[in-house]
Amino acid sequence: MKADFLSRTWTSPNEVAVLGTGSALPGASVNTEELLCYAGLTGRSRTLAINVAERLGIKARHVGRSWNARTDRLYPGATNPELAAGAVRAALEEAGLRVQDLGYLIGHTATPAQPLPANIVLVADRLGYEGPHVELRQACTGFANALMIASGLLAHPNARPVAIVGSETGSVFLDLDTIEGQSGQIVNLVQMGDGAGAIILGPASSQGDRIRASWYGALGLDRGPGLQMRCGGSDRPGAATLGPLTFEHDFAAVLRGGPELFGAGAAASAAHGCAVSDAHWIIPHQASGKVGEQLAAHFGLPRERFFVNADRVGNTGSAAIWIALAALRMRRLAAGTRTVVLGAEATKYMFGGFVHETR
Repeated sequence: MKADFLSRTWTSPNEVAVLGTGSALPGASVNTEELLCYAGLTGRSRTLAINVAERLGIKARHVGRSWNARTDRLYPGATNPELAAGAVRAALEEAGLRVQDLGYLIGHTATPAQPLPANIVLVADRLGYEGPHVELRQACTGFANALMIASGLLAHPNARPVAIVGSETGSVFLDLDTIEGQSGQIVNLVQMGDGAGAIILGPASSQGDRIRASWYGALGLDRGPGLQMRCGGSDRPGAATLGPLTFEHDFAAVLRGGPELFGAGAAASAAHGCAVSDAHWIIPHQASGKVGEQLAAHFGLPRERFFVNADRVGNTGSAAIWIALAALRMRRLAAGTRTVVLGAEATKYMFGGFVHETR
């Protein structure tokens, strides 16, 4: 069974260099009490939201919503393309590169500004980037698919750098007139955060940290989505033709699927020479502020090895892994530090990850 499972997991054989990472978060940090005041929750709904936030261990997040209407817009500077462009600029600055140095731009998001043209086209406009680009409409494992593409593009030793950016602005996918008593929407309100994270990659011949192995797999065949959003765009949330602008959760299915997905990622990492137990750091998908405690118990490892920042920025979906990696790298880790990334996505039960090593 294990061998068959691994045979269906796609692995990139190419090592790539990490030239820079960066992130962009909208506005000031918003604690849970402030958030509930903005949303106007009262009574049982407010109590439920407070309890959920405590259970998830999420104390604060950044939100781009202006809170002016029941179906709202993002305030200027906090739109999906603006945040994504800001994250790419931050990563380019660390890399010491200009946008003109990029050879390819890859974006991934589940909350684009609009369905068409692609969000990444709008990001390119804001960056002044004239080169090729592509977008993946994917949430929490978009980073892994983007890395598969980038690894292929960077196989040539003289390839130009590739930028990957994940971005989410899901705060506007809440109808304030119908949220009262809706447990799924209340969970989404307190759990999620807006933001963007980016990485600049170069061929293995470049200087810098290394991504030594990466993988992507799916376990969702013939399984219903654990999370879905049927319509909408984050810059036009109130358009009457778009239908209900909400995320739909199957909480029981997500709870069952989580350990399976993280276990699949750990098996893929071990198969490529880095057991989770051997890593100095583990970055799990930032589903909650307590995911580190839960996975530490699951894998029988010290809690201190798990890097989690969801307690401070919430679950930022597509952006979560890149935001976490950027934050961890800011600690100036010692040469030879090995980090295993374990991404998981409940939409159709996908997993992905990579091994990062400092130089």
